[in-house]
Amino acid sequence: MGTARKTNANAPAAEESSAILRLIGQRLRALRQERGLSLAQVAAAAGLTRGFLSQLELGDTAASVSSLVKIASALGVDVTSLFERPPSPLVRHAELKPSMLGGVGLVDYLLTPAGERRAQMIETHLEPGGHADTGLFARNGELVICHVVSGTLAMEFDGERCTLGTGDTLTFDPKVPHNWSNPSKRYRTKVFWVDVPAEY
Repeated sequence: MGTARKTNANAPAAEESSAILRLIGQRLRALRQERGLSLAQVAAAAGLTRGFLSQLELGDTAASVSSLVKIASALGVDVTSLFERPPSPLVRHAELKPSMLGGVGLVDYLLTPAGERRAQMIETHLEPGGHADTGLFARNGELVICHVVSGTLAMEFDGERCTLGTGDTLTFDPKVPHNWSNPSKRYRTKVFWVDVPAEY
């Protein structure tokens, strides 16, 4: 499977994911407290449980794409407020900072610079079984281009499912309900996403 790696070498990735979850949780708590909002108020506005939001702030759980967008909306901020974006128009690989834009078992890297709203490129590393959401979701935007760099990616649309392999590219409308995941039980998947315009 090309450069895909086996799961027994995934400990560093798991540690990285845990660190990212803690950072996002701290950021969520800070934003909520800055606005003088309680856990219950934000949870109610986002349509989520107080317990789930509490776990998220503690870094004990991950949020799906749709849940993260709802929380950001309840806080009155853009999803980009939950992670640091590169400050320079030049994004060097060595300076990329890992983040999570929603989902389970994955790490995202924002490849486009801060302030670029015309389009956005994201590199996603998916662990075996990693996925975007628990069900189909839709979001704003005109176009999404998905390119699988290594591994496999299962794309699901309403009543339709397709599997992309290394080198495959799919273009779709993000307003159409969809979901995606790594169907492999052994190998990681690496995907490049291009959003037009920038979503996060």
